[in-house]
Amino acid sequence: MGKRLNRTRPTERHRVDRSYVDHSGAELDIVHQTRWVALAILLSVCATACVAVLFIVDIPVTWHVWAAYLLVIPAVGLLLLSMLFVAKGQGRMTRLPFWMGFGFIVGGIAFDVWATLLQSPDLALEGNMVISALLYTDHDPDFIYVYGLGLQSILCCIMILLWAGFLRHRHAWFADVMNDAPLTYAEFLKATTGGGKLSWRQYIVPGGMSDFLCGYHVLLWTLPPMLVYAAAFRWYAGLDWFEIVPGPYSILGVRMMIGMAAVIFTVFFVWLYREFNTRTTNAHETVQ
Repeated sequence: MGKRLNRTRPTERHRVDRSYVDHSGAELDIVHQTRWVALAILLSVCATACVAVLFIVDIPVTWHVWAAYLLVIPAVGLLLLSMLFVAKGQGRMTRLPFWMGFGFIVGGIAFDVWATLLQSPDLALEGNMVISALLYTDHDPDFIYVYGLGLQSILCCIMILLWAGFLRHRHAWFADVMNDAPLTYAEFLKATTGGGKLSWRQYIVPGGMSDFLCGYHVLLWTLPPMLVYAAAFRWYAGLDWFEIVPGPYSILGVRMMIGMAAVIFTVFFVWLYREFNTRTTNAHETVQ
């Protein structure tokens, strides 16, 4: 017979400590109550993207016009859902991050619109495919101005509301993440996207409906980098009108866009790592 293995009972020191789970009932209730709102927002974004794809497809220009009209429907729906998303949040919205985001978003959109109207008052040089479709079909310039400014205003409000919603929901989001007791940063990242209760196999290759990620977590995870990138792109587009930066659709411009996205996501992952360390440390100190 082989040598008998020593299977002594692990000591308390070697046991995995999962006692720091955050059972904040109120915050977890917020996650449960807001899931359908978050899912509806994600579906509205997908619907808007599907309509926008029509502008890059080789179809009759009249279809582009109808797509421009239809674009208003998911945009207004997304605006209403964003309002509801903010209202569902119960967390304290810190003023400094909110106003910084507000200024960055509004400033980027306003700068891009101002540069467009300054450099091309008749919108003949406007690269926006929606506006181009309306111009090509001889729509009244006043209508195009009202349509364009109205859609930009809706977009601006949506982005501000989603940023405010993120700030109000972030504590509930992290409370639910810590409720899954992640032991490593990788597990923490998996939990932030709603996969905390899934194995890595289920997370990478879902085997059923129960393996899909939670829409609430997916929305909260995507909001910071996407909003920052969208606002930064508007600043970039405004600078492009003055030929300060390469065109966003040139080879160099695409490289700069990719580089900007890489920087934004790097900062985002660093911020998540800081949150993981801070919340894990605080939870252990609370237990002790």
